[in-house]
Amino acid sequence: MVKDGWYPTVCYQCKAECAIEARIQGGRVTEVRGNPRFRGKVCVKGMAGVTLQYAKDRLTKPLKRIGERGEGKFAEISWAEAMDTIEAKLRSLYDRGEAHKLTYSFFPHSLTDPKWHFLNAYGGYINTGLPHCDSAKIVAQIKCWGGVPNHHIPPAWFSMPKDGVMLLCGRHAFGCLDDAVVPRDILEAKDRGAKLVVVDPIFSPDAAKADWWIPIKPSGDTALFLGMINYLIANDLYDKKFVKEWVREGDFEKVQAYVKDKTPQAMSAVCGVPAKDIEKLARLCGEAPAVGVDGYKSIMLGQSLDFGHAWAIFMAITGNLDNPGGQPIPDLTPMSPVLPAPAGPPPLAEKGFHRTGPNREKFDRYSFILEPTWYEAQAIKDDALKILVVTEANPALTEMGNKEWQKAVCMKDGNGDYKLEFLLNTDIMLSETSKFADIVLPDRTHFERWEILYMPWWYNFGHGVALRQPLVEAPGEARHSNMVFIELGKRMFPEYFHFNDDVEYYDIQLKGLGLSVAKLQEMGGKWSPGAIGFRKYKDNGFGTPSKKVHLYWEDLEEVGQSLPRAILAPEYDADVEDYPFVMISYRRIHINGTGPWSCNNAKLRDQVSGQH
Repeated sequence: MVKDGWYPTVCYQCKAECAIEARIQGGRVTEVRGNPRFRGKVCVKGMAGVTLQYAKDRLTKPLKRIGERGEGKFAEISWAEAMDTIEAKLRSLYDRGEAHKLTYSFFPHSLTDPKWHFLNAYGGYINTGLPHCDSAKIVAQIKCWGGVPNHHIPPAWFSMPKDGVMLLCGRHAFGCLDDAVVPRDILEAKDRGAKLVVVDPIFSPDAAKADWWIPIKPSGDTALFLGMINYLIANDLYDKKFVKEWVREGDFEKVQAYVKDKTPQAMSAVCGVPAKDIEKLARLCGEAPAVGVDGYKSIMLGQSLDFGHAWAIFMAITGNLDNPGGQPIPDLTPMSPVLPAPAGPPPLAEKGFHRTGPNREKFDRYSFILEPTWYEAQAIKDDALKILVVTEANPALTEMGNKEWQKAVCMKDGNGDYKLEFLLNTDIMLSETSKFADIVLPDRTHFERWEILYMPWWYNFGHGVALRQPLVEAPGEARHSNMVFIELGKRMFPEYFHFNDDVEYYDIQLKGLGLSVAKLQEMGGKWSPGAIGFRKYKDNGFGTPSKKVHLYWEDLEEVGQSLPRAILAPEYDADVEDYPFVMISYRRIHINGTGPWSCNNAKLRDQVSGQH
């Protein structure tokens, strides 16, 4: 497909999606390395992409189920038959006014995919609660200071000054998830004299690198931060100048009153961290020239919004927003919309959310962060889900309560028909989920497809655009799932799909930046409008209606979440005398955050077997 040599692209072995270069020799990918233009490194997952590319189990043709769901019996069919079948199922649901009974299970990455354009045109789809996901933390920063709707953006470790504090709360930067650049930034900051503090129930690889490891009860992070906020305010260790100039009038006073009884002693009883350590950490942060806080696993136990809100308040009152070493707030560089598009958002709140609690009408736009997580299995049982589309995901293996998921997709009604009418799966090889699918389509790897990554956080902290490009031919008849949705869109909603392929779609979006896919290729696969810069709020204010930081959320008063709550996940809120031990899971780097193909990758299996 391309001449021999090294080519820039973007890895897709996990959600970090690092900048890499792939070596092409004789039409094959033979080696992967970090892209030196981004100070790039590559982990074992990235290197295992070569093994994945040439796995003997790659799918090459569409498959149709010929047995019962779960039996894994398939027959090869043509693409024409596969697309006709998928279109008929989607039309049937749409024509009877039940478009909201479709949901899409996927491995999240770019917000620019044609899949979203199709789902918007389709007019509604089920979503479920996400209080355990970093989506709620992202919402917290949007509400507090107008942060960008991007995936996780880490602190500006690269600019952390001497005596600054890097606080990792369940982040596992060295052992699990982060872009390969981040651990190096942390170590270089330590070399400059910054301190690394790790808050984690587990003595993780991060803790092994830390100057101070603080064990904590799982889900106790919000209580820890509220205790620190109390101590900072009570001891005048907060940034008075920033609070006076940049926090919305009246908000700080509400926080001050709210945390008055959330003393280090009181919060110690909740989170398990000794009060003297809460005080010591608060003083360390209050006196430091800069503080960066990164928490990911700290939000995975159902209190994501509470932790995100407490974290945002802490960052604001210590003056660590958009400063060197603190929390970056990158500009949201606008891309061109793909027009024409459906007028207004689809009626998600009324029809497309599976109602799991009383808060739906109270906080309509972001209601998914308030509700408990109901999984697809329950939606199927409740007849709320009729079509499930799974791309680059494996819920039959990874869904919490996966056995219930497997039972639910096989449930039948009184007439002997499946309650879930249709399950479409696109993948590069058969997975546990594929065994339950009605149609399985052969997908393409990250070495075989086009994609635009809008504001990837590894590049200039989200301040730009990156390109994933096809470098080798896909096997057999494999097609990228984006092209599947474009064809479905052209069949069902031609008024919104005037482009022919993914490159044309991306070119429309890039036009507003003065770019195109071809131009991005010429530029080495990346573009940025310039350096990210710091303290931009001094010129433009923050991205909130008042242009100030909002610490108090009036729109959540009715549901009792206008300020963060210090509560534990129920399974960890037990008497320590009766339950002195805590069980919590931990995943190592070779499988953490990966796509659905990790369990079938020989190189990653070798990593597991070599450690036992």
